Amino acid sequence: MKHLWPIAKITFLEGLRSRVFFGLFIVALLLFSSTYTLSYLFPRDVVKVAVDLSLAITSLVGLILTLFLGTQLLAKDLERRTIHMVLAKAVSRSEYVVGKFAGLSLIIVCSMIVLGGFAAFASWTVDLLTADQYGVVHWPTFVLALSMMTLMLMLLASVIFFFSSFVSSTFLALGLTLVIYLIGQSVEELKHFLETGAEGVAISPVFLKIVTGAYYIFPNLAAFNFKTQAAHGLSVSLSDVVWPFLYGVFYSGVMIASAAWIFRRREFT
Repeated sequence: MKHLWPIAKITFLEGLRSRVFFGLFIVALLLFSSTYTLSYLFPRDVVKVAVDLSLAITSLVGLILTLFLGTQLLAKDLERRTIHMVLAKAVSRSEYVVGKFAGLSLIIVCSMIVLGGFAAFASWTVDLLTADQYGVVHWPTFVLALSMMTLMLMLLASVIFFFSSFVSSTFLALGLTLVIYLIGQSVEELKHFLETGAEGVAISPVFLKIVTGAYYIFPNLAAFNFKTQAAHGLSVSLSDVVWPFLYGVFYSGVMIASAAWIFRRREFT
C-alpha cells in the first residue's frame, strides 16, 4: 500500500486543476452573496432562512462537484489509456482504486472546508445585522451539519467508484449514482410512511417488503441531513451523530472494497 499516497496526491492535484472545480466555486460565491437579500424575504425568520439557504447551497455545490469529478477520475484514465502506465509501475489495481478514492475524499474535504467557510460568513453576516429576536446562528450544530454533509458526499463518492469499477460509460455511472442519491434521500421517509400507514390508503405487503429491502440495501443519505437542526437550533443527541458516522464509514468501506474487488477482475482493452 506504499503507492496510495502518491496516487491520492496526483488525484487531488488533478481535481484542483479541473475547470468544473473553479466554475462551481464561482457559482457558489454568487449564490452565497445573494443569501442576505433572499433571507430578508422572510422577515421573522431571517437567520433561520440564511442558515438553511447557506447549507443548502453548500450541499448542492458539493454534490455536483462530487458527481462530476468522481465519474471522471476512472473514466479519464481508461479513455486515455494512462491506467496501463500506472499499473505497469508495480501498482496493484486495489491500490489504484483506494488511492483514487482517497484523493477524491481529500478534494471533498477541502472543498467543504472552503464552502463551509463561505456559508459561515454569509450566515454570520446576516446574524450580525439582524436583531436577536429574529434568530441566532447555533454554531456547534452548524459545524455538525457541515461535517455530516461531508461524510455523506464521501459515501456517495464510494458509490460512484463502485459503479465506475464495472461500467464503461461515464454517463451511465453518473445516472446510476443519481438514482442511488434520490433513493437514499427518500427511502427512510417512505418506509416510515408505509409502516405507520395512512388513513384510507391500502398498502400492499409486497410493496412494503420491497421498500424495506431497499431501506437496508441502499444508503440512507437522509440520516446525514442536519440542516433543519442547524437552522432551528434543535438539540442533537450523541446517538444521532455516532450511528450515522459509523454507518457512513462502514458503507463507504464496503463500496470501496467491492469496487477494488471488481476492478481487479476487469479486463482492459
